[in-house]
Amino acid sequence: MADRESDFYEPLRICQQHGVAWVIRAYHDHRLADETGHLRAAVAQASVVGRTTVAVRSRGGQPARLAVVEVRSERVDLDGPWRPGGWQEPLRDVGVIEVREVSVPEGVREPLHWLLLTSLPCATWAQVQRVVGYYTARWWVEEYHKALKSGTSVEQSQLERADRLEPLIGILAVVAVRLLNAKMLARSRPESGEAAASFGPSLLALLEKKLGQPKDGWTNRNLIRAVARVGGFIGRKSDGEPGWQTIWRGWQRLMWMCEGANLIES
Repeated sequence: MADRESDFYEPLRICQQHGVAWVIRAYHDHRLADETGHLRAAVAQASVVGRTTVAVRSRGGQPARLAVVEVRSERVDLDGPWRPGGWQEPLRDVGVIEVREVSVPEGVREPLHWLLLTSLPCATWAQVQRVVGYYTARWWVEEYHKALKSGTSVEQSQLERADRLEPLIGILAVVAVRLLNAKMLARSRPESGEAAASFGPSLLALLEKKLGQPKDGWTNRNLIRAVARVGGFIGRKSDGEPGWQTIWRGWQRLMWMCEGANLIES
């Protein structure tokens, strides 16, 4: 989502022309077309289509929680921005979904409040839930981009030709998804052991030789922390959970160790 009101109109208009669906979050009280008012007032007059819960991550000193939200839905026409040469054409038939937290727990400084714009249908409760679900998945997309950008450091490859860069991104994307899966399992089910099966016995054996076997076995949390330790993560109580740079550095070193072990055995 662009910061300036005029910046997102043209990309969305192009998406509409090519039949590409989109869901974005609005931050400004945009003007409606035909001098009919503003966005926030229009959606405030819409009926509540349902209530649901949204998982909110911990941030800003506030713990993670399940937020109870009321959801409203409306369709509007957004006024076009001014550009050199005059006002642009309105953006027609835009779905608006307001997600507002109710029964806010004590101590929550910023209740959840999203104003979502979408090209998708949002007339029924099922349609609205689908759009909200798409937006909540944005965090997974952000984490994947962090894994690919901060972790694999794909931007530092210095490759300039697309035919060389695309195969590299294709390979690193698979690794990024694999590590992202392990990291998410460590967060959602830290005491389970699904991630160990995807790593395989060879990598687990290398980790045991390097760090020793954890007292409670190769749980999801122990596994991702062990990989990060190989990459320089210290793991003190004040350190929190490992980030992408130490995870990726640990994975690279594990690959080198694995290659060395294979050479010795061959």
